[in-house]
Amino acid sequence: MKLVERKHINIERWDALVESTPSASVFSLSAYLDAVAENWSVLVDDEYRAGMVLPFAVRFGVKTLYTPIFARYTEWLGLPLQGEQIVEEIRKYFPEAQFNFNGDLPGLTSNEFVFQVIEPGKERATYGSQAKRMLSKFEKSGMSIHESQDDEEVLARIRKELPSKVSALNDRSLDRLDQLISDLRKKGFLRILEVKDGEMTVGGIFLVEFNKRVLYLKGAFAEKSKKEGAMYGAMDFAIKMAMNRDLMFDFGGSRVDGVRTFNCNLGGKDQLYFEYRWDNAPRWFSWLKKANRTWKRK
Repeated sequence: MKLVERKHINIERWDALVESTPSASVFSLSAYLDAVAENWSVLVDDEYRAGMVLPFAVRFGVKTLYTPIFARYTEWLGLPLQGEQIVEEIRKYFPEAQFNFNGDLPGLTSNEFVFQVIEPGKERATYGSQAKRMLSKFEKSGMSIHESQDDEEVLARIRKELPSKVSALNDRSLDRLDQLISDLRKKGFLRILEVKDGEMTVGGIFLVEFNKRVLYLKGAFAEKSKKEGAMYGAMDFAIKMAMNRDLMFDFGGSRVDGVRTFNCNLGGKDQLYFEYRWDNAPRWFSWLKKANRTWKRK
């Protein structure tokens, strides 16, 4: 196994490895990473039969392994490798790490987190009482849902509604989302659901269809439409779309309890992933990071 920097990766062979791994997520595709990661490399064998993505940031000359915004985790692809070998290899290159992985890495302490999915093969997900109430309100509201090829209305709504509610959504991360949406559309992986009240677009959601999975990426709605069940209506539409085509529906996941409650109310079932950390960086690096954070708060 060797680490290969982005500029030296054989992208055609890497993406072929991602697409040929049955459970691989869109988070490992080159187009996805080019949009969301500050930098990324791969740990891969010479034949591109096995490997994993290693996104990283560089601060004061030190490389930190991390999980980019809009990506949930990294994963091992292709032929199996022992967890001990994975850890040994990646620790050679990254003195500091705070990243998510979708499996167990022996010898490292971890924090457990969950995301929610609905497995394929269900005619209809089992909804909770809150979801049923909100869907009833949506049906009475007169709003409509349709698939769209135009991302501008939904992106504009996200820029208007979400930054004040989600601290990670700033100008830089929203620019990354714009680029990601553009790249996914070019690849043919993007699905857009737009919700209208008459002729007015009141919100919508972005979905990613890849590897027999429909992933909820991001969405936003005007407050009045949310109170009338617009978000529930759009998610219900997306879930049925996935179930009708025998695809898994992936809610994307969130560490916010309220979001998990929302997802579970629409039939989502918990799946585990893990956060790993280590810090072997020089002491001066920790001091500089702390000083930089203090300066930014002033």
